[in-house]
Amino acid sequence: MSTHAERLPHYLQLREAGVALNSRLVEGLSRSAMNEAGRRLNMLDGGTLVLDSEDMTAVLMDYCIHDVRRYGVNAVERHLNTSPPAEGSDEWVLLHALRASQFSVFAVEAVESGVGVGVRDLLRDTTTFLADVGLGTSGRVGMVFAMRVMVADGIGMTTGAALLVGKLPKSTRAELVADIRETFAGIDFHKLAPEEASDFAAAVLRTCLDDGAGERTSYIAPEEIAPPARRPPPRRRRGGR
Repeated sequence: MSTHAERLPHYLQLREAGVALNSRLVEGLSRSAMNEAGRRLNMLDGGTLVLDSEDMTAVLMDYCIHDVRRYGVNAVERHLNTSPPAEGSDEWVLLHALRASQFSVFAVEAVESGVGVGVRDLLRDTTTFLADVGLGTSGRVGMVFAMRVMVADGIGMTTGAALLVGKLPKSTRAELVADIRETFAGIDFHKLAPEEASDFAAAVLRTCLDDGAGERTSYIAPEEIAPPARRPPPRRRRGGR
């Protein structure tokens, strides 16, 4: 049994605790915060959130929890400040992992069946193993996802819905990264300020959703994923914060 497989029971324990924690974080979100997230992700139509599926809701809530701030703090930081759990508890571990999580575009480089996937952050050129039974079952080398990743107690995990960009050859991945770097010229992806991180996540998510990624959060057979044509760079939106 691999080291990753040996840690799967602990991952499942953390994931179960994470579901409960996520519900509490969502319950603490204000309507104005959700509308702000919806506006940034082009999910707000005339003051009404337009969510076509549970996956779209998951994308919205994940962005709202991490990237909408009130008085300089997001929902994770606010929960830590106002309702700190016992140090060392699963909730404590998860909250600190969520606070340090990073959104990016990740390419699958290895698959451990039924356990998870090894991924590379295409913008930071770092690698990690993500424990994820679903990805370990349906993921394939070459798939590219836009998602937020955290490390909880040494275990890499996603924080919410992973948007499948496509199964991309290396040349297309390089073009995608070049487009993003051109759009966010001058930004150090290793040291993003909170507002820079939020703008980056929103731009990538908008582009992915406009390209139909919201319909690909449920995994499909790799042979059914056609390599997309070169996509336009993410549209960076300024102001209106």
